[in-house]
Amino acid sequence: MARPQRSEEITKRIIDLIVERELPPGAPMPTELSLMEDIGVSRNSIREAIKALQALGIVEIRHGYGTFVGSAGSESLQTWLLFRTRARGATDVGRLRDLLEVREMLETELTRRVATDHRPELVEELQACVTRMKRKGPDAAEADREFHDLICAEAGFDLARELTGLFWDVYRIAESELGGPAGSASATAKRHQAIVDALVLRDADAAAEAVHRHFDEVRKRAKAGPYGGFGVARPVPAVRS
Repeated sequence: MARPQRSEEITKRIIDLIVERELPPGAPMPTELSLMEDIGVSRNSIREAIKALQALGIVEIRHGYGTFVGSAGSESLQTWLLFRTRARGATDVGRLRDLLEVREMLETELTRRVATDHRPELVEELQACVTRMKRKGPDAAEADREFHDLICAEAGFDLARELTGLFWDVYRIAESELGGPAGSASATAKRHQAIVDALVLRDADAAAEAVHRHFDEVRKRAKAGPYGGFGVARPVPAVRS
């Protein structure tokens, strides 16, 4: 069995080969024999590295067909984030808070950019989401997610859109599992309406401030949750934005 450091080196070499050969998602991977010759390691070492890459979604093993380049979706990252925010122990301090802060930074900047340059139809689409948010139930939560996704999509940054959607999903799962405070439907709709109003005016500063106020309220509800706030190593409070 390859040592941990050696395994990481082999994994990186395989990734480098995929990039250098410009293999797109779905393309067949080089055979084990080819990888052994290119990298100069044993078959077992190659197989260990392939398993690690499979866990990351970088390669996909189709039994009976072979190994292919994967799409490297966000599923594995979601699993990691959920574990990181829900784990108990000394290293757990502030993890959910940090995730919230990163999401706020991303969404504030994206909303600021969209405020001064967006399709006329965007406001109508966002307004429809706000209307749906006023009604409790699964559709209200879906409208909440769609609201943020529409803004991120309008900004035109695919990676930022994927990350913000991932962060939203992590919070949503934590909420359903931990049973924290969700806030009223009317209050949630009101905070999102302030963002829409700023976009109507094409006021970037007002839009950014509305996003900050939205996240401020999320933080307040989290601190008031059954677990006493972020800064302790105990079950994290669940929040929804």
